Amino acid sequence: MEREVLKRLAEKALKELDEAYRRIPEVNNGKAYLFRGKERVRLMLDILRRGEDDV
Repeated sequence: MEREVLKRLAEKALKELDEAYRRIPEVNNGKAYLFRGKERVRLMLDILRRGEDDV
């Protein structure tokens, strides 16, 4: 159950980061920070999904 909650939270965070990335202008490295955050969340989501396959 915890894994499912974490997966949903990561999916929601990724969706919100994608939306913010599309809206933010190209100033002050804002897009770079958001992109790195998106990649971290995407990695966590991949790990959670792989863990489901093991169970």
